[in-house]
Amino acid sequence: IVGATVTHNFWDPNNTESAEIRTEIARQCLDDSIAALENDECDCAIFDATNATRNRRRFMRDELTKRYKCEVMFIESVYNQADMIASSINEMKLNSADYAGRTMEETEEDYKRRIQHYFAVYEPMNADQENLAFIKVTDVGRQIFSNQVHGYLQSRIMFLMANLNLKPRPIWLSRHGESMYNTQKRIGGDSPLSPLGVQYAMQLDRFIDAYYPAPDTELCVWTSTMLRTGMTVERIAGRGRTVVKWKQLDEIDAGVCDGMTYEQVADEMPDEYLARKNNKL
Repeated sequence: IVGATVTHNFWDPNNTESAEIRTEIARQCLDDSIAALENDECDCAIFDATNATRNRRRFMRDELTKRYKCEVMFIESVYNQADMIASSINEMKLNSADYAGRTMEETEEDYKRRIQHYFAVYEPMNADQENLAFIKVTDVGRQIFSNQVHGYLQSRIMFLMANLNLKPRPIWLSRHGESMYNTQKRIGGDSPLSPLGVQYAMQLDRFIDAYYPAPDTELCVWTSTMLRTGMTVERIAGRGRTVVKWKQLDEIDAGVCDGMTYEQVADEMPDEYLARKNNKL
C-alpha cells in the first residue's frame, strides 16, 4: 500500500492521512489472519503490530471473537534498557526494507523519532482497565506479568516468553561417551561408560575447561538422566559447573527390543529391524 522507505512521518499520530492508511493495513492483515484460521491453514495466527492504544486492542479482540470466536491473547514487549534499544535500531538497519540504502546515523535518527510517535499515543496494557488475556515482558524477560492466561496453549506461550534469550551465545552438542552396550552393539539399556567412553569424558572436560575457564557462571550443561550421560559430564560437574538433568532428553524407549543386539532384532523381528533402519523414529 505504501511501499518501502517511508519515513517516521508515516507514524506521526497527527498525520491523519497516514493514520487512515495504517488502519486500513491493520484491517487487511486481520482479514488475512481470520481467513487463514477459517480455511484451516493454521491453528494459531500471530498478528505482529504495535496495537499501542486500548481502542485498537479492543477493536482487535472484538473483531476476532465476533468473526471467528477464537481465543485472543496479547503480548506486550517493553524495552527500557538503552543497550536493548540500540540493538533494536541496529536490527532495523540490517533487516528492515524501510531503511535500505540509509546510513546508520539516518536510521538511528528516523527510528528514534518513530519511537517518539508511538509514545505519544502509547497506552500500556493494564489489568485494571482492560479485560484481556495478555503477557507483558519487560527487557526480554527481566520482568514478566501475565493476566487472564489460561489453558494449555496460552501457558506454553507464557513458558516461551519466560525463556527468551536474545543475546548471542554458543550451543555445543555432544554425544555421550561410548557405553558398554555400545561395545556389545546392544540397543537401549542404562549401561556405564566403556574405558574408551571414560577417555572421551575426560577429553570433553578438557575441551569445556579450555573454552570456559573456571569459574564461569554462564555455562550450563543439559544432559539426560541416563547413567552414561551422567558419567560423561561428571568431571565437568566436579568443577562446580551447572549440570541439569532432563528426563525429556532420555533416549527413546526401545520397548521389547531393549537390551537386544542388532543381530537379535534382525533375526527375531526382521520387519521391525528394517523399519528402524529406515527411520529410527
